[in-house]
Amino acid sequence: MKNQDKRESHQKVFFKYLAALVLALFLFFSGFYFGKNKIEENKKEGDATRGTEIRQSGYAFTSPLLECEVDSGSPILKASELKIKQAIQSEVIEKNPNVNISLYYRDLRNGPWFGINEENTYSPASLLKVPLMIAYYKYSEHNPGIFEKEIAFDKASPEFFQQVNPKDHIEFGKTYTVSQLMEFMIRYSDNEATNLLFQNISQKDLALVFGDLGISMPDIYNINNTMSVKDYATFFRILYNASYLNKDTSEQALNLLSAVEFKNGLVAGVPKDIPISHKFGERESLSSDKQIIRQLHDCGIVYHSKRPYLICVMTKGNNFENLSSIIAKISKIIYEQVEINNL
Repeated sequence: MKNQDKRESHQKVFFKYLAALVLALFLFFSGFYFGKNKIEENKKEGDATRGTEIRQSGYAFTSPLLECEVDSGSPILKASELKIKQAIQSEVIEKNPNVNISLYYRDLRNGPWFGINEENTYSPASLLKVPLMIAYYKYSEHNPGIFEKEIAFDKASPEFFQQVNPKDHIEFGKTYTVSQLMEFMIRYSDNEATNLLFQNISQKDLALVFGDLGISMPDIYNINNTMSVKDYATFFRILYNASYLNKDTSEQALNLLSAVEFKNGLVAGVPKDIPISHKFGERESLSSDKQIIRQLHDCGIVYHSKRPYLICVMTKGNNFENLSSIIAKISKIIYEQVEINNL
């Protein structure tokens, strides 16, 4: 009898441990299953709001943060974004089926952005004058005398076609300071001034700007070089945030960009009293079947009194006047939405 009781006692203990083991395994695998699903959900959620960091190179022990980008989930922003995209689609893109159009928009008050075909690439043309300007300003932070350096214009460069001819330009045989050449390059988009500045800066200094910002540097010597509207907008973002140049040089650069003479693109889409710091670029080329291809771009910061924003538009078609009208129309659509919503 005692042996039977003992066996029954052992059996109870065995089944008790067995039940505990089964319960533990159940909890473990349940936790693993739900945990895995949660990780996947978090991963998807993270992918949806994933940010981009741009860090400056050249340091052994630190990685200075220049830019941090996080997508916004604001319902108000999303509603405004949808309205803008719908308006651009119906009023611009559908009416110009043979024109390539790319847009990058960024709210500079809290950072959300959106784009249309923002990864497509175009020839930046005169837009590359901005990173060249930035390279000089960066150099000047440690060598302030650079802007007083005198450079003689004694050798003309090959002719470049310019649909938008400079209202003022440097004259052959004269000598100019770097500061004067910078104004001719940015304000009037003078190619001769640009070439002189390009020839008098180390290519390492220019490449450093692109490298620090994490942007692939286009081949300056290749007229078929390309950039996306999203990449190019980075130059204006770091100027506005004074996150690459110091505050004084960033202010000087944007002040110079506010004096650009071109008024047929972004400027034409906003009220005359709204300041804009911007730069345009243009290019004309022949396709493989000898058709003329024209490109016109305009990128900059619109200083809306309550909601400053960055807008960059790149276009490719066959008529410069039409392309400038497209940029002006997109600029107008966005300004009106910003004005209405004041997000």
